[in-house]
Amino acid sequence: MSQKLIVWSIVFVLSVGSSLAATFLSVAPDIPLAPGLSEAETGALIFDKPEGRIVSIEALAAIPSADIFAFYRLSLPNLGWQIKPELAVRNSETFHREDEALTIKYEGGVVFFRLQPISGN
Repeated sequence: MSQKLIVWSIVFVLSVGSSLAATFLSVAPDIPLAPGLSEAETGALIFDKPEGRIVSIEALAAIPSADIFAFYRLSLPNLGWQIKPELAVRNSETFHREDEALTIKYEGGVVFFRLQPISGN
């Protein structure tokens, strides 16, 4: 196991283990905010529809994209999300939980989170 992976595992356990230390997205309180990210003041959007919620929010990154994706690959499965590598495109990852899809995309120092119902459900 790489040293970076061990460090991120420890960071995750410490942040989730203490409710005071855990930070989550303001409009999606079930999605953690990785250490090194800060939620952007603008750019949040939320819709509640009968088919499910649609959430779009941005965060500014002070860490490399590889560290961001490593954090989410480790932390989200513990919250019931399954990674869908077949849906990944350059600089993004997609996760599914029940009938929701979460796409995390990194572009130019900004992380874009998009949560939406899975099509066809």
